[in-house]
Amino acid sequence: MPNKKATNFEEFEAELLKKPGIRREYEALKPKYDMIRSLIERRNQLRLSQTKLAEIVGTKQPAISRLEKGDYNTTLSTFFKVASALDLDISLKARSKSKKTYGSASLTISPIVQT
Repeated sequence: MPNKKATNFEEFEAELLKKPGIRREYEALKPKYDMIRSLIERRNQLRLSQTKLAEIVGTKQPAISRLEKGDYNTTLSTFFKVASALDLDISLKARSKSKKTYGSASLTISPIVQT
């Protein structure tokens, strides 16, 4: 039986991202998953369960779970409600999909600072 070496995830990912079609899809989804990761990190930082966060937002725990999995088409309104409950500010900026420069793109999620 041949001795197979386990695949390192980073190597696997790097190999996949060499393919233009996969890279395009990856880059298109990256802002969404970066936002989700930030929300999860903040929820954990605040030591809130999904159930408690759902109570604060006025929804049910399965809705928070679906948002955090990223496999459900969550509305921007829901993202903003959850961010607000986590004392986070979300900033979005539109950009052109073409190579022409019509503006820039940014996604910023940061704790709200009281002044």
